[in-house]
Amino acid sequence: MLPMLLNLVLLGLGVLVADNPYNIENGLTPGVIAGYVRKAGFPVEEIPEAVRIVLLESKGQPDKLQDEADDPAIGLFQIDLKPHWDLNGKKNPMRIWFKQRGVETREDAVEWLKDPLNNAEAAFQIWKDRKKRKDSPTGWEAWSVYNSGNKPENREQEDWDIATNAMQTIIESMESEKEDMEDVTEDMDITETVKVEDEVSETNNTPVSTNLRQTQQEAFRAREIEQRPTREMTPRQQEINDIFIKLFASLRGF
Repeated sequence: MLPMLLNLVLLGLGVLVADNPYNIENGLTPGVIAGYVRKAGFPVEEIPEAVRIVLLESKGQPDKLQDEADDPAIGLFQIDLKPHWDLNGKKNPMRIWFKQRGVETREDAVEWLKDPLNNAEAAFQIWKDRKKRKDSPTGWEAWSVYNSGNKPENREQEDWDIATNAMQTIIESMESEKEDMEDVTEDMDITETVKVEDEVSETNNTPVSTNLRQTQQEAFRAREIEQRPTREMTPRQQEINDIFIKLFASLRGF
């Protein structure tokens, strides 16, 4: 259940960070980038850094090609085919990975990597492989723009600040949504307690206390209503929160 809810939360991030921070027409928003990154398989805790890497590499443009047309780096993560296709020929691990997905030629790989989800999945594979190395404690060392989390020399300060601010916004959004989910999960525990008490009562042939159920259900609703005004939510966040409440309520037979 929680992974599914987390995916819904990430979809909501697109509203919190609703514009491409570089104001590029075909550039993706940080929230949408976060969604692709999560769907590709990156751990939740790596999503903010992944967003910053993407923005520094491509400014969020899925079809961005490096200036050198003969040796392009492609897409969101600017996947470089020189080390990830050419090196060691047919024995190249990433070339094998591409071919397992039906990508037969280098030219096909260029086009395939323009799809943002394909690009994120390739980046995830590169990240995993790199993280296995002793000289790469984070896995992000595969991208020069990572630079141990510091501004690379070949990036303008303004670009670095924009990407870092977007990363921080993702972190804050995820923390906010996590707190909301913890509140809802805690409220779910109340309904579980009621359910267990009802089952025990039925096992002992004791009539179910409808007053107890009604009291705890009302407490659940009252708590949710009481908390709403204190949360600084956008209309979309409130809508998502309402959906969660209704979802859990329906699942628990309210």
